[in-house]
Amino acid sequence: MKKILVVVMTTFLLNLSSEQGNTTRLNGIDIWWESHGDINDPTALLIMGLNSNSKVWSDQYIENLVDNNLHVVFFDNRDIGKSTWITEEPGLITLIKYLPDFLKEYLVDFLFGFIFDEEGKFNMENPAPAEYNLSDMAMDGIALLDHLEISEAHIIGASMGGMIAQVMALEHSDRVKSLTLIFTTPGFDTPGLSGPSESFKAAMKESFLLNLSGSEIDALIVTEEALTGSRFPFNKNNFIEKAKIRLNQGINISNAQTAAVGASPNRASSLKYINQPTLIIHGTEDPLIPVDHGMYLFDNITNSKKLILEGVGHEIPDQLLQEIIPAIVSNF
Repeated sequence: MKKILVVVMTTFLLNLSSEQGNTTRLNGIDIWWESHGDINDPTALLIMGLNSNSKVWSDQYIENLVDNNLHVVFFDNRDIGKSTWITEEPGLITLIKYLPDFLKEYLVDFLFGFIFDEEGKFNMENPAPAEYNLSDMAMDGIALLDHLEISEAHIIGASMGGMIAQVMALEHSDRVKSLTLIFTTPGFDTPGLSGPSESFKAAMKESFLLNLSGSEIDALIVTEEALTGSRFPFNKNNFIEKAKIRLNQGINISNAQTAAVGASPNRASSLKYINQPTLIIHGTEDPLIPVDHGMYLFDNITNSKKLILEGVGHEIPDQLLQEIIPAIVSNF
């Protein structure tokens, strides 16, 4: 049952694609990675979030960093994209796919009753057995830096990638030159911080049902629209091509990344040990990780800076790169 709950979460936040890139055996698994720019320039290592492969980073975002004389490296986290898939689909989920729609809806309602606690937050107690944790995922990134013979890098992490970036700073501080933490959290179960919005939870359920029915594109559309803030309204037609790219890169809807987050210690009490220059970027309308999580990071990481984006959700709008990129480079 616990493994199935992980699948519920992972099927909601799917993502990405590319025929380019490299695959290298690192930290005991195959890691797909790509780099842009001059390797002699300072390196920015980009780490994407939960259930999202590396192609969620937009071409414009990467190009802007390269234009600022940075060597940009990004990779697919383990269990997603073209990196090694460690986990497989539970048999019960396979069975549910063949049930009538009314039974699917009933079982999904039942499963969702375990995902959130009484406060409406993600339930981090009694997590599903984890085959790896955030420390393992941080080590994947460190191993990639070793492979490229890069002694230290500016770490940019989005969502779960921001959690991995925090772990890197705490466990491999000598390899981290600076941190950029984008719409992330010290832990979903941090006391006093908000849970996801009710509209987001409804979209999670709808997206999960669509994935069970094999409607992957529609499921991604529901996900992306739910994550988008009001400042730059969601454009379905523009997103469909991006969704195809994400699917082409590879999506393991049974990955154990949610379990990895749940199996990793909350970092709230450890933030005081992060000494690298840190920039916190967060949208005021983030429905998955509300903005108070970003403010908590800002308040508890010494000498950190913040960039709060009004009307922005769980997203990095290309329309704001002229504001976001200079803030990141300034933090470097």
